Amino acid sequence: MDTTRIPFGHVTGAVESSSDPGEIAAFALAVNDDDPRYQDGRAVPPTYAVVPGLQPFLASVLRPDHEALTGGRGAGHGETDLYIHRPLRPGTVLRTTAEVGSAVTNRGGLNLFSRVASVDEAGDLVYEHFWSVMYLGEVTGGDRGRPMADHTFPEEARSRRVGSLVLATTADQTFRYAGASGDRAVIHVDDRAARPMTGDRGKFLQGLCTLGIASRALVALAAGGEPHRIRRIAVRFARYAFPGDEIAVGVYDAGPADGGRHAFAFEAESGGQTVLRHGRVEVDPA
Repeated sequence: MDTTRIPFGHVTGAVESSSDPGEIAAFALAVNDDDPRYQDGRAVPPTYAVVPGLQPFLASVLRPDHEALTGGRGAGHGETDLYIHRPLRPGTVLRTTAEVGSAVTNRGGLNLFSRVASVDEAGDLVYEHFWSVMYLGEVTGGDRGRPMADHTFPEEARSRRVGSLVLATTADQTFRYAGASGDRAVIHVDDRAARPMTGDRGKFLQGLCTLGIASRALVALAAGGEPHRIRRIAVRFARYAFPGDEIAVGVYDAGPADGGRHAFAFEAESGGQTVLRHGRVEVDPA
């Protein structure tokens, strides 16, 4: 793979969406969150940004046969870094575009980030979502494009544990999330397609489904139960979580953040393995 051949700066056509209150309510239930504020339009789940963002993101992803990816193998969701610039109001019309913006190399391969931006009818930025695909293999050309903000877990925060929550998942989790988010990738809804990757376990949760479920703990433990206070969620997807398995989320105080906000680090485990690592959430003051 060669990062000098990546076509940065090509912006996809804008996709318009209506942030329908029913769609928002369905998304909340798809991540097992029955908070009544999501059902009656008083609030929006933090990771709802995936709904307007998914199709533009997919339109921005390079085809596997692109010259920049020659020699790479596999493709999976690597990281996500979501900024909520203003709380979304149900019924807001959003226009969302995406562009490949950053290439980050490591020992394992290439993390290729798209910047997915949603603006309201006044042109004001609501969501800014940096969303990566990870390709395995040797890479030349080094890091390119926009530098990505750090969200490495600060080890000193382990002594400042805020709390933890254990969250259930259901056998039909991937199907409900597929319907609410639009992410119907076959490895999440067909055991036969997923078994070459996971063995007997078959299909596994969409990465942002895992994060969506975990965000219930972030709202409760980092934001005082107030979803509108969350302004950034960043994480690295480490392992698969499977339908029916519990997800345990630990949250730690990471200290002050820019703009008068406060930062928390988090991790999540499922099935005895860490499934989310290097998590960071930033919240507005109460």
